[in-house]
Parts: sequence; C-alpha cells; structure tokens
Amino acid sequence: MFGVKRLLVGVDMVTSAENPDEYELPEPTREAVETAMRVGEFSQASLTFLTVTDEPPAGEQLPVAVQSQLDALVAAATQRGVSAEARVTTGRAWMEIIREVIRNGHQMVIVGSRDDSATSRMWLGSTGTKLLRKCPCPVWVARPDVESETKTVIVADDLTDVGQHALQLGVSAARLLDARLLVLHVVQYPLEHQLRRSGTPPEEIKDYKETTVKEAEQQLNDRLAMTDCRTISAGVRMEVVSGRADIAIQDAIEENAADLLVMGTVARGGIPGLLVGNTAERLLPSVTCSVMAVKPEGFVCPVQPE
Repeated sequence: MFGVKRLLVGVDMVTSAENPDEYELPEPTREAVETAMRVGEFSQASLTFLTVTDEPPAGEQLPVAVQSQLDALVAAATQRGVSAEARVTTGRAWMEIIREVIRNGHQMVIVGSRDDSATSRMWLGSTGTKLLRKCPCPVWVARPDVESETKTVIVADDLTDVGQHALQLGVSAARLLDARLLVLHVVQYPLEHQLRRSGTPPEEIKDYKETTVKEAEQQLNDRLAMTDCRTISAGVRMEVVSGRADIAIQDAIEENAADLLVMGTVARGGIPGLLVGNTAERLLPSVTCSVMAVKPEGFVCPVQPE
C-alpha cells in the first residue's frame, strides 16, 4: 500500500495550557501521527518523527518534556510493530522537513494543519502550504476528522502521468481510511469555441461534447483497472464534469463532505517549487479537507540540503 518505505512525520509541539513546563501535541499533529502510524502498519514503512525548533535550546540540551514526547511516539510506533526514530533540528519547519527528505530519501511527508477550526480559510498554515508547493515527494496535510458516517476520498485525475500517481495513492488512502473513493475528472472542450465560430450546427457541437465525456470516462475506467480499487470496501464512483477545474473540485469536496483530496500538481513557467496559475495553487486557500499533493516527474525542488 502506497509503495512507501520511508515516511517523515512533522511533529509540532506547544506548551501545555495547564503547565508551561510541559509540551503537548496539538490535535492536527495527533491526527498526522495517527495517520502515519496506520500507513506504517499497512506499508511496513519506517517512520521518522521530526520536530523543528526556532532556535537551539539553552546549553544545546533538549527540554526533557520535548524529548519525553518524542520517546513516547517512538514507543507507541514500536508497540504497533512500526520501526521508528525521532530527530530534532532547528530552523524554518518547512525547509528543514524538505532537507530531511532530500538527505534521507523519505518517500512521503505527513504533517498536521495549522488549526482545526472548521471556519478557518487558511487552515493549511504556512508550513503545510510551502510543503505542498515545494517538497519533492508526496505531502499529506492532515486535518482533524469531522465525525461522519462515511468517509470520502476524492482523487482529482487530470489524465496525466502525475494524475495516475495520484489515483494510485488515492486508492491506497481509501483503503487505509476505510473510505469510499470518488474519482473526479474535469473535462475541457478545446474545440468548442472554434466550432461555434465556424457555424457548426448545435447538434454536432453537442455530439462533440458527449464524445469527449465518453472518452474521458473510458480513460478513467482504464486507469482504475490498473489499481487495486476493487479492494475498496466502501465503493468507487467516477464523475466527469465540465467547468473550471478548481471550482469543480471545490464543489465536489463540499457536496461529498470529503475527508481527503488527492491531486497532482504541475509546476508552471519553469519556476522551481511554485504552482503559479494551476488548479492546485488556486485551491490551496479554499480547500476544506485534508490534502495530499503529488509532484510530477522532473519536479525541481528549490531547496538544497546543507
């Protein structure tokens, strides 16, 4: 499942409201940790718990409470049969996470969102957003679950190679979460404007659009057949819709009360680590569920290891 053998988990810590000398994991981080544990169990992947501090601790000694939390995470993973280690570094969280990925070949990053407020529009936070944009491996930003009877994973498949990778990961995520899978493709009609300008009869334009939809549906069927989607107990559904991709995806998230969106990203304009102008970039400020972003082959990461 997932094809992941080395998984990096970003661990955020905050001081306890009851005791300022103690540290605790915020709810989004606990969600990320639990998700990573489950991936580790299913994929037999090793976990690295990474905490990034703003500055070196006094005397270069890590606070006992922080070390205690990390030790507890490693022990919990070991108890579940998952190999784990913990590390602490200093710097900017998103950059140090990416450097760790590059240095040690991690194949997926899982982090928590900034907060769990259902009304927060920028719940991803700066760390999650930068990782989604710049990290070379798939990134899963976990948002605490909203209680629902049936979980839903949406895969936005644009019928490209990176879309196929997103589809494979989405199938694995649906199995992991015991969720139903919705595979969504937003179809475009590149010839419609030209046909209308040339005076093509409306019936022929309608036929052209129907044929385009059928071809997309066939492609989705063929791509699903290359996965183990039949093992998803909650079911699989396909939808081909038209319109602007980011709006259609956001509508699908809201209509299905989605728990996770899996999508590929495309770097535009030759600028490393940016998603400027594409569907993923436009979705980041408004998406309301957990997100997994997959980079295309040849993605250029702007971060270099020290």
